[in-house]
Amino acid sequence: MQSRISTFFNFRFTIAIVVTILFFLNFGFAEQHEKHDTHKAHKTDALNVMLHTEPQKIQAGEPTTLTFHLTDAKGEPFTDLMVHHDRILHVLIVGENLQIIGHIHPEDFESRDLMAELEGAYRVHFTFPVAGRYILALDVMTADAEFAKYLHVDVEGDKKMTDVSQDFGREKVVFGYTDEGGDRYTKAVSIADGKGTSTYHVKMNAPEKITAGEMVHITYHFSRDEKPITDLVPFLDAPMHFAIVSTRLDGILHTHGTVPMNGDMGKMKKKDPHAGHKMKKTPTTGHQHQGSTPDKFGPTVMLMTTFQKPGVYQIFGQLKHDDQILFPTFMVKVEESD
Repeated sequence: MQSRISTFFNFRFTIAIVVTILFFLNFGFAEQHEKHDTHKAHKTDALNVMLHTEPQKIQAGEPTTLTFHLTDAKGEPFTDLMVHHDRILHVLIVGENLQIIGHIHPEDFESRDLMAELEGAYRVHFTFPVAGRYILALDVMTADAEFAKYLHVDVEGDKKMTDVSQDFGREKVVFGYTDEGGDRYTKAVSIADGKGTSTYHVKMNAPEKITAGEMVHITYHFSRDEKPITDLVPFLDAPMHFAIVSTRLDGILHTHGTVPMNGDMGKMKKKDPHAGHKMKKTPTTGHQHQGSTPDKFGPTVMLMTTFQKPGVYQIFGQLKHDDQILFPTFMVKVEESD
């Protein structure tokens, strides 16, 4: 009898130890899991950007290195970036006169510094063609959030930027620029200098009245030698990229075009993973994803967007035909809502 009682108490003691160990193991796991979730949320809760330029004073016509230092709300390096539209980070550069455009990425340069990127520093190179003010917009994405930031830089030099010229024409001759390889064109493009390597005809159709806060549908029709172009190809995983900037220079909306879905569905190459993704609010600056990307398409590309404020906007486009990168650019006036 004494032996059975002793065995029973030993068994209960053993069970108590096991339960205690399991409790502390579970508590430790829960604590670590909570810390991990907090850290992850913190990483995507805010994005701070600091720009370092080399040289410090930017000179027109001279190569400049732009290093973007990305940190989270705690000041720690922001490194959890995902590739979106074939690039890890998009930099859009627009001159104050709305005549100059650049669209560059760290992957575009052989001097890409992967070690620096592990510390949240992303580097690009750009030559600002003329002196004046420029807006720089930065777009990045993580697994659960998108971020868009913009800032301004002032460029010094003897050759000054021209004033804003309002041109609301709907048909234009557009120049193509030879792809540097892998959907790259790292130079500044002046839409008025006519220094491209090829020419195209572009017609843009937009409503006579565009109202702030309302969705607008705009179509582009591309032709060459009076023949519709039906073999446009994707550029950076989209039919067409857009950078929409107002004369206020208060942000850049980076969005994408879509292809009318009346073609051969068998030609569909891949679907944008963000197609159908709806933002709670259309941003005045930021990155929007729309539609899907066929192997070849044309002659029509569509843009659907919303202008949040009244004013004059320049809509910079960027797309590809053969090895030519086109920059069709049209200006629109947005009226105040009734």
